[in-house]
Amino acid sequence: MSIMKALKSLPVAIATAATIAVIAPVGTPIFGPDVAQAQEKPKKKKSTRKVPALSLDFHKKITKGQEAMDVKNFAEAKTIINGALERKGVNNYEKAVAFQYLANIAFEEEQPREAIRYYEQILDVREQIPEQLEISLLFNLAQLWYVQEDFDKSLQYINEWEPRAEVISVNQLIFISQIYYTKSDYPKTIEYVERGISESEAAGLEIKENWYQLILSSYWELGNFAKVRDTLELLLINWPKPSYWTQLAGVYGELGQEQTSFSVTEAAYKQGFLNDKPQQLVNHAQILLSRNAPIKAAWVLRDAFKDELVEQTADNQKTLGQAYLLAAEYQDAVGPLSAAAKEDADGSLWFQIGQVLSQLDRHAEAAEAFQNAINIDSTDSAADAKKRLLSATMLKGTSYTELKKFKEAKAEFTKARRIAKNAKERRSVKQWEDYLKIEEEREKILADAR
Repeated sequence: MSIMKALKSLPVAIATAATIAVIAPVGTPIFGPDVAQAQEKPKKKKSTRKVPALSLDFHKKITKGQEAMDVKNFAEAKTIINGALERKGVNNYEKAVAFQYLANIAFEEEQPREAIRYYEQILDVREQIPEQLEISLLFNLAQLWYVQEDFDKSLQYINEWEPRAEVISVNQLIFISQIYYTKSDYPKTIEYVERGISESEAAGLEIKENWYQLILSSYWELGNFAKVRDTLELLLINWPKPSYWTQLAGVYGELGQEQTSFSVTEAAYKQGFLNDKPQQLVNHAQILLSRNAPIKAAWVLRDAFKDELVEQTADNQKTLGQAYLLAAEYQDAVGPLSAAAKEDADGSLWFQIGQVLSQLDRHAEAAEAFQNAINIDSTDSAADAKKRLLSATMLKGTSYTELKKFKEAKAEFTKARRIAKNAKERRSVKQWEDYLKIEEEREKILADAR
């Protein structure tokens, strides 16, 4: 039930006879039907206030106003009740009764500010209304100002009400905790929620999940991760939701308990609790990589791609390819690495792909990969790109050598000799050229022998 709806349900039958000298309670708690108390209600103190009686004439007018309200004729009801207020000799208690009716009309017309004004006018004559009514008014004004998002005013009335309340219900304690939360007073928030939980436990009443969520948020704001962990563990036991698993894993990480964080994340993954969290799936794969479990990392991303849980971006494809490489699954690594290299125009990645393809004896594809690396690195001013350019050119030549394309291989080694900057690099090129000559001679001998 919303706050406004609950407040609109306040009783309107305040007085039924001229001799009645007690106004009905003003309101009900904003969180719906009140929770039973964990302690016995103490005996009421006898009030020393003298409350005047309603005159018969005033009662008749109020009754007519009530009849108009019953048929939703609020304009006529206000006219009748305001007329009753204007009569001579109206006492303060009668004013309070009239203001109560006018407040209820304001609720019906969705004018909470007007309702507040009438309630505060009742408090202006508080010495001539029943004390219990005054106490109820204080709490309801706290509720109304909360609805208006004036949390200072709301707390002001709570501070006036609380010391005088004979019993504070669990729902009222939770309401007060919410006021403190909106004011960023997290220690007070925790204090009042814990009081509500304690009293509920003592009475064997239901404890609500959102109470612990309020505590959780407060500890998080305070940076008390040990308490955040404890609260999340309790939530996880009683309300095992996927979000609590992932949050708990994160908190263990904040506390430096990496192994526990990993174990919780792994448990969440196996239960499918990461399926709607793409970044956490990727993070889990990366953690598996860092923990020397590359094939498991590959499986996480492979399945996530297959089920369309994670977008196949260049970075994610690269992570998958690297996972396969580290797991020595070279055939599987080529596809995702190539997809990443194409999207990012990454010379270093094409160079790595060429090396993998060479190791797989896929030399024609390797030559293409090295050429892609050369195309990118030749226009890159970075020092490592220039250094890689020489290696890519020589390795392209070796791929042609393995394919027995000796003419093309010679052309690549000639290019490599031009790129070489020093004696060491030139010696390296010379070694590959010598290898080419040996392979070319060997192939000629075999051809002559056929």
